Amino acid sequence: MPKVSEVRRQHTQNCIIQTASEIFSKKGYHNTQVMDIVRAAGISAGTFYNYFKNKREIFERVTQENTEYIRLHLKDLRRTFNIRNRNEAVKVARETYLVLFDYIDAYPHIYLTMLRSGYGVDEAFDQATWNAFSSWASDFAEDVQKWLEEGIFEEINPNLMSHAFIGMGMQIVHSYIVEKKYTRDEAVEALIKLSVAMFEAFLTDTGKELWMRHSLHDADTAKPESPC
Repeated sequence: MPKVSEVRRQHTQNCIIQTASEIFSKKGYHNTQVMDIVRAAGISAGTFYNYFKNKREIFERVTQENTEYIRLHLKDLRRTFNIRNRNEAVKVARETYLVLFDYIDAYPHIYLTMLRSGYGVDEAFDQATWNAFSSWASDFAEDVQKWLEEGIFEEINPNLMSHAFIGMGMQIVHSYIVEKKYTRDEAVEALIKLSVAMFEAFLTDTGKELWMRHSLHDADTAKPESPC
């Protein structure tokens, strides 16, 4: 059982990280000062520096925790994903983009800074940010490789396909935050249709047959029973 001091220390650290997430999201990296975080968290500067060396270190911690949270959440959504079922592909795509946009709406400035590869923070952070996005793509590439081996997809480089998905999403998200030319709902619906279209473009004949079969089965089971 952890000691009371360890529990208190973890609580304080979590409080600083959560507060920093909110401040960075509102003001961005460059407009945030350590004292902004200190005041908002209700702690002393000395307490802050007991946990983090500087603003750069806590920002990296915030982005690491956020990107890993999203990565694990998306991976869990796909854990039981049945690629043979078109309706399930649509459902999982919708859940995936809703998770992403929930995060974006909560922490737009953090995501923007990550998207712009640190935007002048430093080269090490640029690399860490790329590694985070690349890990999302690598997870999806593993799924694509499995679907290739099962004969659902025709030959395509899994890494190419996964980066195409990530790149498409990142560009639409960037425009959604910065230019505001479309709503969240419009972005999500468009991304779902584009994702499903990309899936369909690489289905083998076997994959197409399975998609059609499951779609017809789901349509039949959705019909109301006759009262007679």
